Amino acid sequence: MIRHLRVLVVDDDPTILEMLSTFLEGKGYSVASAANGQEALETLESQPFDLVISDIEMAGVNGFELLRQTRTSDPQIGIILMTAYEESHPLSAALRAGADGYISKPFSLRKFSLIFEQAYWNALSRDDWWAKHDDGTRDGTHGM
Repeated sequence: MIRHLRVLVVDDDPTILEMLSTFLEGKGYSVASAANGQEALETLESQPFDLVISDIEMAGVNGFELLRQTRTSDPQIGIILMTAYEESHPLSAALRAGADGYISKPFSLRKFSLIFEQAYWNALSRDDWWAKHDDGTRDGTHGM
């Protein structure tokens, strides 16, 4: 685990937002939250993040649009999409759009942890991620 990992959680459901934020903070990550896609874009403009976890189905800027705009401005950021509408937003659509992870609601925190860790390692496997976070160490112990 990289201790200084910065995570943005985006969901219009305050229960999910609070649950994931509390869970990730308990794991030692720095967490910010946004109640919708527009708020998330504004937050992403004002501070850097390593991973974004976003609901897909939101009014205004939805999760796919947030992903598209985020990838344009910060291609190396890890992105996990969540949905309660799997039949409308299948895994294949999320992966084609560029998501590093995908989870259907409702989910257990155990399942979320697995998806989160996979997206985390996907982001770390990108050379551009290391360029963004390079502190002179490239031996695999960065920030550990």
